[in-house]
Amino acid sequence: MKRTVDVEVAGQRLAIRSDEGPEYIAQLAALVDAQVRELTGDRRGNPTRALALVAIQLADQLLREQDLHDRLRRDLARQLAAIEEADAAHRRHLEALADGPAPADADR
Repeated sequence: MKRTVDVEVAGQRLAIRSDEGPEYIAQLAALVDAQVRELTGDRRGNPTRALALVAIQLADQLLREQDLHDRLRRDLARQLAAIEEADAAHRRHLEALADGPAPADADR
């Protein structure tokens, strides 16, 4: 159920409609506002420019995190494949042991 949450970012009052809770939306707004303040300091400037720069910074962080996530997933998939192969080899070994030793060759 969508709710409207009022927040302030870079001096701009915004009404955000979201399925997320108000605490989460406030946390997002505070994150963006803090980055705008860090970027602009105490100077009053063009909020659109500051917000665009923050959006680019956040997009950069997102892409880096996605890349890291993808690399970790690939690494985990390789490790899982190695574990599955080792498990299969171990099971084959156990089955061979359970079958007992091969009968002695009668020609010896």
